[in-house]
Amino acid sequence: MLDVRAIHAAVKREDFGTAWKLGNEALNRDPDNPEVLYLVGCALRAAGNVGLALNALAKALAKESKQPNLWMVYAACLHDMNRWAEAEKAFAHVHKMLPDDPMPPANIGATYVQRGMWRTAITWCDKALALDADSHIARISKAFASLSLGRWSDGWQYAEALYGNHLQVRVYNDPEHEEPQWDGSPGKTVVVQCDQGVGDIIMFAQCLPRLQKQCKQVIVECAGRMVSIFKRNFPGITVYGTLKEDGIAWPRDHQIDASIHISYLGRFYLNDDADFERKAYITPDPEKLARWLDWLEQFPKPWRGIAWQGGLQQTQTHLRSIAVEEFAPIINKAGTVFDLSYHDSARECATWNIANEKQIIKPKMDRDHYDDTIAFVAAMDDVVTVTTTVAHVCGALGRKASVLVPAVAQWRYAYHFNGGTEMIWYPKDSVKLYR
Repeated sequence: MLDVRAIHAAVKREDFGTAWKLGNEALNRDPDNPEVLYLVGCALRAAGNVGLALNALAKALAKESKQPNLWMVYAACLHDMNRWAEAEKAFAHVHKMLPDDPMPPANIGATYVQRGMWRTAITWCDKALALDADSHIARISKAFASLSLGRWSDGWQYAEALYGNHLQVRVYNDPEHEEPQWDGSPGKTVVVQCDQGVGDIIMFAQCLPRLQKQCKQVIVECAGRMVSIFKRNFPGITVYGTLKEDGIAWPRDHQIDASIHISYLGRFYLNDDADFERKAYITPDPEKLARWLDWLEQFPKPWRGIAWQGGLQQTQTHLRSIAVEEFAPIINKAGTVFDLSYHDSARECATWNIANEKQIIKPKMDRDHYDDTIAFVAAMDDVVTVTTTVAHVCGALGRKASVLVPAVAQWRYAYHFNGGTEMIWYPKDSVKLYR
């Protein structure tokens, strides 16, 4: 006799290994049982085996098509596999079955976000938010869509949903007197905690001078490799490179009134296109720049930097990256090409260099001090990159870069400002977007 309750209990307590073991045993006895197939599908999806989960759920639906939870997980698997149109249809089916449930319209909104249909996404997100103002998926999707359309204040309204689950929250005062999140009040001592990747940190750092004007004191906590960048470019700000350390002592030296993540500063200063100052705000370390210029003299000019991979799996690297071979027209031009990749590109460079006369040079940058990368980028005559940190470095430096943008871009690049060839975050003659 099948003990479906035991499988269900294992899924509920997120013991997916046990759920799979029990489910597999049950399917050996009754391979067409839709309830077991559903539970096994849930366990497989949670373990990252989405393709197997989809097959199990599809078979379950062939036997039992009236269960909304089954349709919901099936639709989620389609979404996981980037099959957006199919996912939308499945979520729409659930929406008809459960018209008062906010999850189906929220997920439909998410499918439109993934396809770059921002306005339609907002329509569906608003339907979900009308049913549940706290719908996490709807808030995230509306944030993405709003920011992609340049509806800045609407986007920042949901920034905590956009970033919140991915941010470490540091408490700088003792737990009994935990500081609040900064609310824009002037005259405070505020700690700005860096978050997200280096590109976002550099992008949002342009808000710091305006924060300084409002605050009694601004303290930035960042990773050690970013300390010199903040100290040089934002005089008057106190900087600590202790972001990845526990048991930090420096907060005792300050009367901290509030703290805030750097990604949340946009809500105070960037609510309209006119709020973007569009000026360079970082400079390279002069000693590091001079060292790189001296080293580069051995190579023929012009010096070109390239980067062909952007992001991680969870930030859609498959959309933001191309093969190095696709850079061939640039690599084979006169001058010297340098690899600006942050990822480990040794194999790709070696494969190219073995097969081609024109070589890609991999400079030995100091990975413990990102200032070294900034100085090298500043020394280039030309930069061509996908949507990765290098693009933000060039923009913040105010230097030219050509950025290859996927058809459906992340919100940072999605807004079609001035015809879609510029990033509103940076000076007019710096970053140029090729969509």
